[in-house]
This record gives sequence, C-alpha cells and structure tokens, in this order.
Amino acid sequence: MRLFGEYRSLDATSFKSFYFVNASPCPPVEEEAACPLIEEEEASRMANSNKSLLEGIAKLFNNTAHADVKIQIGQYELPAHSVVLVSQSAFFQKALSENFHEGNTKQFQFKEDSSHAHWRVFEYMYTGIYTQLPVQLLDTHDDDELVKDVRVYVTAEFFMLDNLKQLALERFRSKLEELWVSELLFDCIREIYASTTPLEVGLRNAVVEVAAVHRNDLWGKVAFRNLLRDGGDFAADLLGQFCSI
Repeated sequence: MRLFGEYRSLDATSFKSFYFVNASPCPPVEEEAACPLIEEEEASRMANSNKSLLEGIAKLFNNTAHADVKIQIGQYELPAHSVVLVSQSAFFQKALSENFHEGNTKQFQFKEDSSHAHWRVFEYMYTGIYTQLPVQLLDTHDDDELVKDVRVYVTAEFFMLDNLKQLALERFRSKLEELWVSELLFDCIREIYASTTPLEVGLRNAVVEVAAVHRNDLWGKVAFRNLLRDGGDFAADLLGQFCSI
C-alpha cells in the first residue's frame, strides 16, 4: 500500500522518472535474420521475370500484333507500338503525347538519311541490340562498314537514346582498330564532322585519337593531307591532340 501511495503523490514528470528507474527493462526485440536462400530464390525469380518481359518485347519488333504506330523507313512500313517507343525514346514521349501531326496520326516518315541506321535504331528499342548484317527488307544498299555505327550513333542522338549512342561508339572504336587503313576513313571523318557538333565529342575524339597514333602512315596518303589542308575542326582537333601528347 505504501508503494501505491507513492504513485498517487507523484506528478507526471516524477512518475515517468520513478517508473523508468524501477521498472525492469524490456528485452530487445531481435530482428528476424534474412534467409540467404530465400533472397537468392527471389532474385532468381525476378531475373527470370525480367528475361521473359524483355523477350516478349523483342518479339514485337516488326510485328503487326497490337501495333498502333506506322514507321515509314524508305519504302518499308515498320509496324510499331507506342508504349515501347515512349518507354525508350524522349523524342517519342513528346511526339506521341503533344499536339504534333505525326503524334495524332501515329504515322512517322523517315525517308532521308540512312534507312539501315533507322532500322537498327528501332531494332535496338525493342531488343537492346542491333544487327550488323544488311536488312533484306529495305530497298537500299547497306552503309559501308566504317560508317555503319557512325550513322546509328547520329540517328540515336536524334531520338535521344544515350545508351545506344554508347554502344554504337564502342563498336565504331573497335572497328577503327583495323579499318583505319581503309581509304574510307577520310570520307568517314568528313561525315562525322558534318553530322556532329563540337559539343558531341564521342565520334570526333575516336577519329582524332586514331589519326594521332597512326599519323606517320596516314601522312603518306594524299587523301589525308588534303583533309588537313581543308582545315576546319578536324585539323584543329588533331593539332590539339598533338599538343597534349
């Protein structure tokens, strides 16, 4: 009873102090340890689910099933799906959601530039990769081997596909290791500088670095000397590369 009396005589602040001093501490609650086996199974299920989803999207490429967009590439009409295009490209996010004529009709025409580059860009949107082989469905010749990835890169820039630009640049750099000896190199350099801005340095840096490494061999070619005599950004960038060595 004396203890009860003590409780009644305590104010709220004193009661809290009295209680927490005299009460037995509660045992800590132990968190349940995660089971590595369960986590591994969940990760495996997630990976299989993602793989199935990606495979399903890939099967929709050039497939009329559920297609609601028409893409005119040269003379070929490619069936497409707005949900895929919007999820991949900021260009199509705007074109299909705002008041553009093409967005309202869901018909897009890309008859200029490289038909094969456009095909490869749309193939990448669906599959995450693009073929190096000629596209038999198109009525034009495929691009030369050295400019094939260059044109994919430039087209990817138009559609705002940064990951595709990185892939195309990596492939182009890989080809340059062997094809720098080709006479096509000089036209390739001209095309790169004509189709990119000084801020878009990926392709430009690739050809400048190769030209700097192989400058002695390249200087023996008339086409290379003519390219330098033309001046312009390539000559300036190459000089800058020499100064940094």
